[in-house]
Amino acid sequence: MTNIVFDTQNLFFRSTFTVGGYGKSNYTFDSQTELDQLMRKVSMDISSIIRIVNPNRIIFTLDSTSWRKSISIDENEGYKGNRKESEFINWNNVYRVMNEFTQILEANNFIVTKIKNAEADDIMALWRDELLFNKGQHVIIVSGDEDIRQLVKTSNSEDGKKIFATVYNPFTQGKNATKKLFATKEFSEWLDDDEGPGDFFDRGIDVDKEDFKRILSEKAKLDIINGDEIALRKVFCGDDGDNVPAIYTWLEKNKKDEDKKIRITESKFIKIKNYVGFNEPLELLDSAKQANVFEQIIEICKHKPPFKIEERLDRQLKLVVLNRKLFPKQIVNDFDEKLKQDYEKPNQRPQSINMNSILEGTRYVDNKNRGTTSSIFQQIDRISSKELF
Repeated sequence: MTNIVFDTQNLFFRSTFTVGGYGKSNYTFDSQTELDQLMRKVSMDISSIIRIVNPNRIIFTLDSTSWRKSISIDENEGYKGNRKESEFINWNNVYRVMNEFTQILEANNFIVTKIKNAEADDIMALWRDELLFNKGQHVIIVSGDEDIRQLVKTSNSEDGKKIFATVYNPFTQGKNATKKLFATKEFSEWLDDDEGPGDFFDRGIDVDKEDFKRILSEKAKLDIINGDEIALRKVFCGDDGDNVPAIYTWLEKNKKDEDKKIRITESKFIKIKNYVGFNEPLELLDSAKQANVFEQIIEICKHKPPFKIEERLDRQLKLVVLNRKLFPKQIVNDFDEKLKQDYEKPNQRPQSINMNSILEGTRYVDNKNRGTTSSIFQQIDRISSKELF
């Protein structure tokens, strides 16, 4: 069984920049015509992905105010404090359309999950755990956010079958850009193994495997990664996109006797990792490993850092690692409570989902003339150029 989990706002914002011509400032979204195009564009893109994947369950996740913004960062203005919105776009209108789109999804009985104080990243992590570990089902997370790659994972179902959490990035902007399916090494081996028993009338056809192969047939590249390694790297090297600093930054004199800022980089992270011998982020909660981390940082920077390592690691883990054991208990409890309602919703029929079916009954679709010949749809088709996003 395969589930698809959408990073809704990430997809919405990507469509915002592509509907007007790949980031050009000719679309401000001040006019209703441009907003209507955006609504149709998002609906077309999402429905196309759903038909490609053909999932059993469809889930949309949304951001709320982030609990991480209350975490103090001495080195800068705080979590995501560096984010600035493009000035030429009327963001109030874009957010209004996004809220309306969410209401349309809920009216159509799609699963839409938004939890107070939780980011969509947190919710995707909670859904991954629920579906992969508790239900023993495959998960495909759709997002262009590189942070989400840390959720890539392999597990085993109760009957011993391999199950996977993957991340599908359908965006193709930029030179030589390609769609990507991020997965583990075990996933690649499973996908290439055609000798196992089939799940479809015992005729050697694994329907779940066919779902993944269909994604790759849509000009997507399989990218093998280690999700835990990505999360660990962010703990020590930081995440500039979210304004999260490296675990430690210090000053050294260069050859000109001037102060030069030094930070824990990729090579220094590898030294720490090899010295301490950890493999997963939560291993850093172990006091013995924390002591070894501090010892190695002292060795690297040639002085004793002015912080308690357990406090600094706690900060870094909470800022960058997507794990329910690090989230506020209220967020986890609210998610678990909402699951009861979400599981009661009937599964959608993915092959019948398209822009018209999502927007049917709204002003965006003309029920008499399904809009197939109107100029607005011709413009969107031309913008899309037969490629998503």
